[in-house]
Amino acid sequence: MTFERAAEADPPSPRPVRRAVVFGLAVGIPASLVFLWLAFRNANVDAVWTAARGADVLLVALAILAVGAVYVFQAARWQRIARTDRPSTLGYLELVVGAVACNNVLPGRLGELFRARWLAVAATVPSGRALATVGLDRGSDVVALFVFLLVSLPFVASEEWIREIAIGGALLVLLLIVLFAGARGYARIRHRDRRERGRLRRIIRDVVDTLAEPLGRRLVAEALALSALAWGAFAVAVWLVARSLGIELGLVDCVFVTAVLNLGVAIPSSPGFVGTYQWLAVAALGVFDVVREDALAFSFLLQASWYVPTTIVGGLLVLFRVDWGFGRG
Repeated sequence: MTFERAAEADPPSPRPVRRAVVFGLAVGIPASLVFLWLAFRNANVDAVWTAARGADVLLVALAILAVGAVYVFQAARWQRIARTDRPSTLGYLELVVGAVACNNVLPGRLGELFRARWLAVAATVPSGRALATVGLDRGSDVVALFVFLLVSLPFVASEEWIREIAIGGALLVLLLIVLFAGARGYARIRHRDRRERGRLRRIIRDVVDTLAEPLGRRLVAEALALSALAWGAFAVAVWLVARSLGIELGLVDCVFVTAVLNLGVAIPSSPGFVGTYQWLAVAALGVFDVVREDALAFSFLLQASWYVPTTIVGGLLVLFRVDWGFGRG
């Protein structure tokens, strides 16, 4: 595939970055504190610590490997969505893990914006096109997780908050459909002006044009299959961490917990989803009558299984491997 224009050399504008940081701090941190209070309300903190200390270390280590497989499948999916061989699959994996590390320590999910920039530089594609591929990549996760939720819901107890998450997931999927339809309609009725000026306008048009491109049945099938494998691997990690604490969960239970945790973190929160993650885990495991203390221990161990490795490895990748393309002319 060829591109009409190389990626812009300018770094991301600081204005949207600042806005994301301010929004994350102003909204995310208070929300996380509220959810953390809700999760720990009436809990015995000593019992939480005792449960976490008694976890089977080998099973937790295996969970870390299972979570690592999530990123491998996501990187392979993103490479197919981007439809460019540069960088290599390993290069895409580095960008994915680096972005997760940024999301772990920065508010506003800035890692997604950063990895679009990194791809634009590595693959020499327009920034808007790279940003659109990130959107398509995230959209694949939403669809897969929503399917996981729909499949598992009939087998779990009916709760009001479960219906709310299901409605929220349906709205996200509907938003994706409207976004694709709108982009395709706009690109069809308004042809691109090759003399178009302004970096922001070019980026937006590149995003629209990329979203308007037909994906093809094969690409859609591959993206959804890799999404299912990615979140299936996460469900395995859920089972391993639960088992390490003596919590017995079935296959459908793990699929349900996977969907609730990863759809639910769309709620604004502090970096790393601290607080939000604990509340979601307590609520999800409460459906299976898991006591609050064990559910909290589960939430911290599962969160640590991806947070610690990705922050360390991803941080090193951002510092020493990722090319930001600064100063390119």
